[in-house]
Amino acid sequence: MLPYKSLIQIDRNASVTIYIQVCNNFISLITNGTLQPSDMLPSSRVLAELIGINRNTVKLAYEELISQGWAESVERKGIFVLSKLPVISKNKVLQTTKSSNEEQSFIWTNKFENAIPNRNLQKTVLAIDDGFPDVRLAPVDQLMREYRSLSRKFYGKNFLKYGSSKGSEHLRISLSNYLSNTRGLTVSSDNILITKGSQMGIYLASQLLLNSGDTVVVGISNYAFADETFKYSDAKLLRIPVDSNGLDIDYLENILLQQKIKAVYVIPHHHFPTTVTLSMERRLKLLNLAKEYRFAIIEDDYDFDFHYDNKPYLPLASIDHNHNVIYIGSISKTFAPALRIGFMTGPLAFINAAASLRELIDKQGDTLLEDAFAVMYNNGEMERHFRKSLKIYKQRRNLFCELLESDFKDTITFTMPEGGLAVWSAFNGKIDLSKMSEEASKKGLYIDNGNFYKNESLAPNAMRLGFASLDEKELIQALAILKQVIS
Repeated sequence: MLPYKSLIQIDRNASVTIYIQVCNNFISLITNGTLQPSDMLPSSRVLAELIGINRNTVKLAYEELISQGWAESVERKGIFVLSKLPVISKNKVLQTTKSSNEEQSFIWTNKFENAIPNRNLQKTVLAIDDGFPDVRLAPVDQLMREYRSLSRKFYGKNFLKYGSSKGSEHLRISLSNYLSNTRGLTVSSDNILITKGSQMGIYLASQLLLNSGDTVVVGISNYAFADETFKYSDAKLLRIPVDSNGLDIDYLENILLQQKIKAVYVIPHHHFPTTVTLSMERRLKLLNLAKEYRFAIIEDDYDFDFHYDNKPYLPLASIDHNHNVIYIGSISKTFAPALRIGFMTGPLAFINAAASLRELIDKQGDTLLEDAFAVMYNNGEMERHFRKSLKIYKQRRNLFCELLESDFKDTITFTMPEGGLAVWSAFNGKIDLSKMSEEASKKGLYIDNGNFYKNESLAPNAMRLGFASLDEKELIQALAILKQVIS
């Protein structure tokens, strides 16, 4: 007889009744091949004694097994696994990890075998991230108040129905006004698609623009998840230099004389990861080249709202009169990363197509949350949040750079960024960033190991050091730990 005492596991604190637990245990034993068709089950008395439950409970479990078609009762003989069930070979115990050579249960195209690992910072107490906002500054209470207010109103029930895959009309109208007032970007609400953050916008744009073998231009240093998105579209990445004035557009011009490209991905405001700003001369030249050679510009403007020392340049989309620019922005990166709200603008036909594609993977966003954000834009709460945050982040940037200058003079080289939420920092070549990351973790500090910024053309001993998500006390504490680790 099988060792039912160890095979049948009972949890007396579970919400599921004990007889159902016994029944489910037997079903598992049948489906994994431990019990075969026509195998005899132990008598109710024997099983009750083995697992320490009432005999009547076992009888109820057997009755349930029979009613579900897993077992049958044979008069004067007992309870048996249903003889008509197909024979199931006994499964091997599954391992939590499989080697790459181990045979898979089914065949699939694993395009993410070497994907960038996800970084979970939700449980991290102290972290130097790569440039996230301080969620403690976000007016979440006001947002939730508007959320609840909308849900209680009579017409609020309509928010629970299916809506437009473009997103909340109220938010699109609010963003249309906001983009016009702050960025000089005149765009109709119909030309705006609400996304789950800027990453969804990059994905949608790449899927619509790129066919297998098409060429997309990116920086030698670039946002790694954008690179991976373009590779997923089976596009070829053509990397061009990035200097203190951003992407080298003269270099791009020479490339265009030799080959056709489909798109240019650019982060003109604060290039990722280096934080440099694309000069106005290069912006105008890029727009002229796009018109002449008929390629798309994917403009990722994830942190336009954070610029400290002067007024930010207008986005490419604001001065694009030939409709070559697909403009992508984020509310998540300026408010709170977990609240996935972004937007994309472009020619109407393109945005309509993007909305149709979005509908295949994600029918629509959270309309109620989007409408709550619309109220926040309309009543000025978002603008107040940006003004308050900008002042605080500037103070933190200044303190952070002062500490880097005084305590890491011989180990970290950097240029104070004009905006954004991080400092691009080059470490002394003798410092092993992976070991540094491991040692910092032991002392209670999360810091990246630098691998996120490496690609097939670049392997800098550098990383972005975010200052915005830490207050002054935390900045001092974090850099003290980092200094101790490096020393």
